[in-house]
Amino acid sequence: MSGDPLDFGPDRGLREAWLFTLFVTSDEADRWEPPRPGNPRDWPLVDALGAGPLEPGHVSVFEAGDLGKEGLRKFLIDAIGMDADQVNADAGKLDMIRGTVALVQSAALTERPGRFTPARPANFIGHYAEHQSLAPATPFAPGASTRGHIPPANAPAPDTRRGLILTIAALVALVVLVLALT
Repeated sequence: MSGDPLDFGPDRGLREAWLFTLFVTSDEADRWEPPRPGNPRDWPLVDALGAGPLEPGHVSVFEAGDLGKEGLRKFLIDAIGMDADQVNADAGKLDMIRGTVALVQSAALTERPGRFTPARPANFIGHYAEHQSLAPATPFAPGASTRGHIPPANAPAPDTRRGLILTIAALVALVVLVLALT
């Protein structure tokens, strides 16, 4: 897909989030919230975002002002897990938002690839993704509990002659005992 933040490609396992403001009154905000399971209803947000059907469990509609100054940034970083550098790059506009917002997480997108085509009253604010690290993971150093019981290849073979001699002696004693009792 292109570098357009409104485009979304096939699911690559990367968590992403798109933030929109909704120019609706606080009285109308309830209509824009996702429908609850088992309670289907018309959901105007789907048409306003233009991205096809959405999974309601991964969409949030709330008043950004309820989070306080810097609250929306903190919410995106701490609660949703978006990359702090990406979110903080939009600090100026995120800190000014006080009205109703819609947050769409990547798991809400049921038809991929696609594109958001927001229409009034929805207005696109930003696209964020979780932090990615391309550094390889460092393997843990082996500890006593992870070494197991397999001897190293260059370890000497255990001496089995003593055990074999004791077993043969015990069998001979058992045979002598049985013969003596008969």
